[in-house]
Amino acid sequence: MIRLPKCNLKVLIFNINHLEAQMVMKKEAAQIGAAARAFTVLEVILKNGPIKPAKICEMTQLGRSAVHRSIHLLVEQGWVRTQLGDRACIATYQFDQLAADANFSQPVQDQIYPILKELCTAHYLHGDIAFLFGGGIVRLVESTDSKYDITQPLSLVNSDISTAIFSIMEREQITRLSTIAMKTMEDDEKNDIISGGLAMRIVKAREDGNMAWDYNDSYVSIPFYDKTKLYGAVRLRQKYVSKTGRQTLSYVATELHRHLPQVFKNKPVISPR
Repeated sequence: MIRLPKCNLKVLIFNINHLEAQMVMKKEAAQIGAAARAFTVLEVILKNGPIKPAKICEMTQLGRSAVHRSIHLLVEQGWVRTQLGDRACIATYQFDQLAADANFSQPVQDQIYPILKELCTAHYLHGDIAFLFGGGIVRLVESTDSKYDITQPLSLVNSDISTAIFSIMEREQITRLSTIAMKTMEDDEKNDIISGGLAMRIVKAREDGNMAWDYNDSYVSIPFYDKTKLYGAVRLRQKYVSKTGRQTLSYVATELHRHLPQVFKNKPVISPR
């Protein structure tokens, strides 16, 4: 058995650790590089699609294998698809829908937010804006509360915002949306529809002047429907729950309607409790 001198053994261990660290750094750099290349390829596809891989190589100055790996990644993530026949790349409906949602919602959002922020500041409230997008997706887009996570998902069935939106929709629209959404719903959401829980909340919201309240009146959601036929809701939240909270929330809801009658068509009813 050959015994290595201790000094050489220490040097060997140091070299191995250094090599491992370099390999980790290279791997991380490769992942960052792959993401950057994929983004570059996606940008070219969005601007020029349908476009063939060879043309993407020419426009990005990337190698053939790098472009094909980027396309494969984008297809896996659902942002790009390849056409049958010529294999040209084009953005998917997923990206088109995202762009369309932003295009339609932004003007309405820009109308609501300045007034919402002013009212919330004056009455010590928080305000959130949400929209009902294609495919029954309900999403928060903005909040006056900088600490509030607007990326959190909203249920089409169990959220107060959805209940408020449903309160101004026709029965056929609600049935169509919930039927589509049931394909991807959790069991508890499906049971809520089947048991009539959602229907009861919608009826209660209509009785309250198309406003969906939580159980202790700490927040309320007010629906809107603008000229582009886009549904959404504003949720008003008390910063601190108080006995006069319901009156304050109701008052701010009527002020939103007064300032933006073209958006908030259904005038809220102040119903003290």
